[in-house]
Amino acid sequence: MAHQMQTELDSKLESEDFDCARCLLQNYLESGKVLDPRSDRFWAPIADNISAAIQNKSGVESTIPFWEGLLEFFINKIEPVWGHAHKGHIYFRLGFATAKRNLDEAFSNFKLAYADDHTLENAKGGTQEQIELRSQNYSAYVALAILERIKDSDLVVPTDKQHFLDQLLGPSFDAAIAGVAVRPDLVLGAFASIVPPQASPICQKYYEELNKASSFPLPFAVVSLTGTVLESVLLGILKDSIGMNQLPGKNRSILKEELGPLLQEAINSSFFPSPSIQAAFQLVQIFRNRLHPGNELSQKYKLTPRVSLTVKLFLELGLLEWQKTLERNDK
Repeated sequence: MAHQMQTELDSKLESEDFDCARCLLQNYLESGKVLDPRSDRFWAPIADNISAAIQNKSGVESTIPFWEGLLEFFINKIEPVWGHAHKGHIYFRLGFATAKRNLDEAFSNFKLAYADDHTLENAKGGTQEQIELRSQNYSAYVALAILERIKDSDLVVPTDKQHFLDQLLGPSFDAAIAGVAVRPDLVLGAFASIVPPQASPICQKYYEELNKASSFPLPFAVVSLTGTVLESVLLGILKDSIGMNQLPGKNRSILKEELGPLLQEAINSSFFPSPSIQAAFQLVQIFRNRLHPGNELSQKYKLTPRVSLTVKLFLELGLLEWQKTLERNDK
């Protein structure tokens, strides 16, 4: 039965009959013979495949009707028969799809996702602290922590925030939120391609320390070291590749400059080969800039280990994309 469903689904996607693909998924969910509609463990990857096909054809916002239709189906068809079903994944995808259009709408969808994740974990039992900690490991909480800091950030001026989001919310965002694993040796290889030889050892040293910190629940150390790694990359390029001893308009050594000015000079000099790489590095700066205890106390969605590892992934994916772009240009 599962093989038959997959064959039918592949046929619908190949012919770009996305409405029929969604109906097919819904029919199998409603029957309950192959997929348990109360858990998204098995059906969510199938829904993501349909959504990805829609997005590849028409862009991320074109997936909104798909996810809205699936949400309506769960509320009106599944839950009256099966009881509460976990819809956190649907709300999360709606948040992702609406973020470019309206940040507040995306925030509301991520909040609904987080609330549904919390309901799911609450049903599993445990103390309130245990339930909260488990709920914070879902992608929705990570997205809320990221968007809250973007909204509060003084790095990205209001007129630029939408453009910043447009560049940030791409495949790397999805991959980082999902917690993909990045092999450290690949990142070390990226340093060799991006920074001059004399700067590579210090970049590697900081990155090795970052990896050690990330193996422990030390979110503040991970964010701080993530910023330090980026700082060392930018400093190496500006000082050793370009030969810059001072930033324009500054009267002090470039060695005394911090991440913010170094990143801004890199942006001004059009260092980054794609806007998505620039946005990923700006996000690292936003989190590094908000490590002050006063900032953290004011944040509703705290800097958890999962959030800090996501920031680290943004740096790693940005470096790998930068390296690939350089290699393509060299061919």
